Amino acid sequence: MTSVPRTEPCIFVEGRDDEHAILHLVMRHGLTKETLSSFPWIEPSGGKNGVLEAIEAAVSAGTDRTLGFVLDADDNLGDTWRAVASRLAKVDVQVPGKIPEEGFVDVSSRYRTRVGVWIMPDNECTGELEDFLEGLVDGGNPLLPHAQESTNHAKLLGAAFPDAKTGKAVLHAWLAWQDNPGRPYGTAIKSGYLRHDSEAAERFVAWFRQLFALDG
Repeated sequence: MTSVPRTEPCIFVEGRDDEHAILHLVMRHGLTKETLSSFPWIEPSGGKNGVLEAIEAAVSAGTDRTLGFVLDADDNLGDTWRAVASRLAKVDVQVPGKIPEEGFVDVSSRYRTRVGVWIMPDNECTGELEDFLEGLVDGGNPLLPHAQESTNHAKLLGAAFPDAKTGKAVLHAWLAWQDNPGRPYGTAIKSGYLRHDSEAAERFVAWFRQLFALDG
């Protein structure tokens, strides 16, 4: 994990795809490093376990600092939240029995660190970043159901991706059929292939604003 100054706000994410997707999504909403002095550093953490492992150390070292943690629900939202909650409890952050649908924000009573958590895709469903991003595809786009059907057919023909990564395979298939094929997630958001104003996207940006107290 990259060392980040203790006074700098930071959001820990699973990997580079998450970093660039979040960065370009909030930028589409007018939140940029250039215009906001409190814009957070986005730190890829080497996967879900990396985000979980960062929680205790980052919160305990971050007096008067704001920290966010974004990770995938994968196949069990409840287990993911319990893994997060057990770590937050160790650093005196009060946690509810389940993550709020608008995302979690609170303060460590011991360290005065402001802490936020978002579990992809939407704090309510199982899934991952790609399920969140699939929701940014325009609802009337005929290529998305075709990508879903084609991906399912490819699986029947022996495609080797695991069932848990079906959403990722669908999204990459859809991106492969755009006028500039195969753009990375962040670039796809920046270019407008993926919308920035779905319900889940609006809720994520509202959580981001609340956590980092951004007025831009």
